[in-house]
Amino acid sequence: MTESFDADVLIVGSGIMGATVAAELRRRRPTARILMVEAGTQLPGTEAPGMHLHDTQDGAVRESYNAHAAAGTQSMYVGAAAHAGFPASPADAEPGLYTLGALGHDGAQFPAAAVGWNVGGMGAHWTAACPTPWGTEIPDLTAQTWEEDLALASEHLRVTPDLFGPTPAGRFVLDRMATAFAGAWAPGRGPQTMPMAVFEGADGRRLRVGPAVIFPPIAHDRADPHFRLLDGRVVTRVLWDGDTAVGVAATRTSTGEQEEWLAERVVVCADPLRTPQLLWASGVRDAAVGRGLNEHAFIAGRVLVPESELSGARIEGLSEGEWMTDSLWMPHSGPQQPGHWQVSVAPLYADDLATVSGVTVGISVYVPTAVREENRLVFSDEPDAVGLPSFSVEFSYDDEDEGSIARAMDTQRAVMAVIGGSDGIPEQLRLAAGSSLHASGTTRMSRDDDGSGVCDANGRVWRRPGLFVAGASVLPTPIVGNVTLAACTTAVRVARAVAEELAA
Repeated sequence: MTESFDADVLIVGSGIMGATVAAELRRRRPTARILMVEAGTQLPGTEAPGMHLHDTQDGAVRESYNAHAAAGTQSMYVGAAAHAGFPASPADAEPGLYTLGALGHDGAQFPAAAVGWNVGGMGAHWTAACPTPWGTEIPDLTAQTWEEDLALASEHLRVTPDLFGPTPAGRFVLDRMATAFAGAWAPGRGPQTMPMAVFEGADGRRLRVGPAVIFPPIAHDRADPHFRLLDGRVVTRVLWDGDTAVGVAATRTSTGEQEEWLAERVVVCADPLRTPQLLWASGVRDAAVGRGLNEHAFIAGRVLVPESELSGARIEGLSEGEWMTDSLWMPHSGPQQPGHWQVSVAPLYADDLATVSGVTVGISVYVPTAVREENRLVFSDEPDAVGLPSFSVEFSYDDEDEGSIARAMDTQRAVMAVIGGSDGIPEQLRLAAGSSLHASGTTRMSRDDDGSGVCDANGRVWRRPGLFVAGASVLPTPIVGNVTLAACTTAVRVARAVAEELAA
């Protein structure tokens, strides 16, 4: 069955990257006809497709999200909520998150990874932390327009620097961190508040930026004559006219019906695992597809700081719907301070659950690891749970990575000791690969079509006119902090390139 929306651009994926491509394309070409195709459906308990779970009016759903978020580590509140099994039919799949094993892949070497199966993708679940990419995180190929790209990505994500602190207790933590690091940071890269994709709503609540905020037609597509969202459709392959992309084939999950959707340009924004999977299924099997999988190592930590240790700093209570008072950050600074430190502060209650007895300080460290060709997806002819090629993940750390992780753990223990003092209670845990949900590099950009990359710096897939890729999979560099803002710069670049082609 072939249907038609008469689309100029078809976007595969409704997460933050797909929404950013759509929003930037709309800004540049207001009448461009955009079709967005998504495998999942709307999350239960949300008022609109693509809404962040934190922002729903459903108290039970919001409290469940915040309860997971209060764990303070991304794998605990996102990955741990993932379904470990997938139903016999995609028609019966609940919207939400799924492990790789649930979808029929071998993720034993990347065991904590999870993927979204819902409108909005991971953008309905994420922390909204947006540390500014810096130094070696910035691809050389994007340097000429980097500041413009970053500014536009930040605008689409509504990045703000100071909606979560510092409170007096947060300032105490920042001061103790400054003492612990003794000035070992590059200019502007010392302890500070975390930039967040958060904004104040009309009622004063702090709202998270999800795909429906980035591109509002996702929530109300029928009211927009130039946009249509097709959910519950698994895109199984790109359609070709010779080597030129002209649309996609999809399976409707509710009925199993096969559909074809045509467009002038196709942009794949699936995620760093499923974007190369779709390219492989579509016959794009260049050597770099699926190779160069990268993720920083993740060391979770927490220290309980008694009130007596806070030097009189006032402990503020939680705002409605929040689990922390401060979101803080110690940026990486290259060799002198290679890790990314993500720090949260929340009140600590005594046994009576009414008296504040101190603060709990979550201190996670992300440790950069080398981009290596042998870290990759290996595809199979066997289908996964939704009919796409299954894959196994080959992922490991080399000796240099292991040394970096060990040094980061030593530094983390020392910093927690300074923050918590003699009565502090520290906890530390090295998490399994995949835990950060910040994978990247599997369809990376390259300067030339020489086999080292899948696309150019603007996301154009080499030798496949009309086909683009955007998102974290395009980033060729080791990302030290949260990957979203860096990845969004690729979405901005793709939207600009597509807009220029449509105008030609």
